[in-house]
Amino acid sequence: MAHAAELFKAHGYVAASVAYFRVRGLPSTLENVPVETVGRAVAALSVRSDVDARRLAVFGFSKGGELALLAASVYPSIHAVVADVPSPFAWQGISSTETAPTSSWSIGGKSLPFVPFAERIGTVLTPAVRNDEPIELRHLYDESMKDRTTVDRAFFHLERIRGPILLLAGDDDRLWDSPAQCRLALSYLREHHHPYDDVFLHYPNAGDLFLFATPQQALIEASLGDDLEIAFGGTATGNVAAANSAWRTIYAFLATTLRGYQ
Repeated sequence: MAHAAELFKAHGYVAASVAYFRVRGLPSTLENVPVETVGRAVAALSVRSDVDARRLAVFGFSKGGELALLAASVYPSIHAVVADVPSPFAWQGISSTETAPTSSWSIGGKSLPFVPFAERIGTVLTPAVRNDEPIELRHLYDESMKDRTTVDRAFFHLERIRGPILLLAGDDDRLWDSPAQCRLALSYLREHHHPYDDVFLHYPNAGDLFLFATPQQALIEASLGDDLEIAFGGTATGNVAAANSAWRTIYAFLATTLRGYQ
């Protein structure tokens, strides 16, 4: 998100916003997005004269948080990760058409193992549209996560990440269960003896978009067009309070983490 890059820039960092779909040369949907997209961005930043290649971090939120964890597990030059409301494993790709299920991500042109949706997205959309209610996708993801064998097979190799990870979640996330997904990530890291100070923080009354909430825009729901609203969760005060606390934590985490690489 370009807005996040501007925030990091204001705090003295060289920051780049990386598009990974819906632009020329990349998938038009969130299906089989190549992780190499991030790899190319990391390589381009590494050779800049104003960048210390030993102090590279990646940030992502929601689906971008999923990609951030994957990319950091693939590229050892990434030495810190801030993953906001992420998933530590690959989910089924998201398409506007009823195509055969495939992964959200690919490496070397090959789809990664993924957790398929337990139901068609239409089973969630149709009742919400009929009742003129915001669409909550949380149920779909909750049902899909019950198959732990599939989840384990789709898990990223987080133990390969060459630095600490900051995991953030909103307790009232209506898009997916980000607290549960972060706990799975932290458990995996501990079980695989990740030798860094990984941190998981979660915030009450905060939804999926809490990190970018302001007093003027609480980001509890958002329009998808055609009079469709998607529910992200949280309360106005909860999202704003969580955002204020989380950004302080993010800046402190990066300052401490990246200072350690000489």
